[in-house]
Amino acid sequence: MSVISPKAIVENPSGLAQDVQVGPFAYIGPEVLIEAGTEVCNNVTIIGRTRIGPRCRLFPGCVIGSRPAEPQAPPAGAAPAVECTLGAGNFVREHVCIEAGLDASGGGTLIGENNLLMVGCCVCADAVLDGQGIFANFTRVGRQARIEKYVRTSGLTHIADYATVGAYTFTTGYAGIDRDAPPYAIVQGLPFRVRSVNSENLRRCGFEAKAIETLKKAFRLIFADWESQPPPGLLTQVLKNFDGEHVRYLVEFLRRSGASPVGRCRQAAGQTPP
Repeated sequence: MSVISPKAIVENPSGLAQDVQVGPFAYIGPEVLIEAGTEVCNNVTIIGRTRIGPRCRLFPGCVIGSRPAEPQAPPAGAAPAVECTLGAGNFVREHVCIEAGLDASGGGTLIGENNLLMVGCCVCADAVLDGQGIFANFTRVGRQARIEKYVRTSGLTHIADYATVGAYTFTTGYAGIDRDAPPYAIVQGLPFRVRSVNSENLRRCGFEAKAIETLKKAFRLIFADWESQPPPGLLTQVLKNFDGEHVRYLVEFLRRSGASPVGRCRQAAGQTPP
C-alpha cells in the first residue's frame, strides 16, 4: 500500500499506486494520478489534471501542474486545459516549477522519460521534453518549446517560447536560445552562436568516431559564418558531400526551421532524431 504522511493532504488517495510514498506537508490534488515506485518528498505541490509516471522522485518545494497566468480569459464554454504528464524515471529537484498546458488542442505539458531537472528550473505551459535530458539549475523552458532527446543545459539557460533545441545539444551557462538551436551542437551566448559539435556527449551516447568526424566536417561548412538560416543551396551541398543519418537529420532540422514563418522548428509527424 502507499505510504502517506499524516501531515500530507491527498485529496484522492485512490489515484496513487500502492507503493507511492508521500512526505509531510505535501499537497496532491483530486485529479492527480501517480504510478508505482514514485516518491513525493515533503512540501511538494501537485495539482490539476496531472499524471506522474513510475519511478519518479519529486524533491521538496517543487510545484507541478500549476496553471500559468493567462494573457486573457479563455473563451466562454471552453474546457479547462490543464494537462501535465511526467513519464517514467524523472528526477525533479527542489523548487522546480512545471506548468500545466493551456492549449486545448494540444497534449498539454509533456515531460518524457528519465530527465533530471535541477534546482529552480521552470518548464512553461505546453512545453515538450522528449526525454533523457539534464537541465542545470534555473534553466527556463518557454511556452510550447520543444527539447529533443539527450539535451544538456548549463545553469541559467533561457529557452524562448516556441523554440526547439535539437537532440544531443549542449547549452553553455547563461545561453539565450532565442530561436531554434540545431542538434548535435554546443551553443553559447545571447543571441547564441554554434561553437562546435558536442563531441563528448555524442561519444557518451554511443556515437562512432566516424559519425562524429562526419558531423564536424558538415558543421564547418554550415556554421562557418552563421548569422542567419543557412541557404538551401548550402544544405543541398552538405547532403551531397557527406553521407550518414545524422547529417541527414541535421539538414532536415535546419530546413524545417527555415520553413517556419516565425523561425521555429516543428517536428514532422513521426520524425524523431536517429
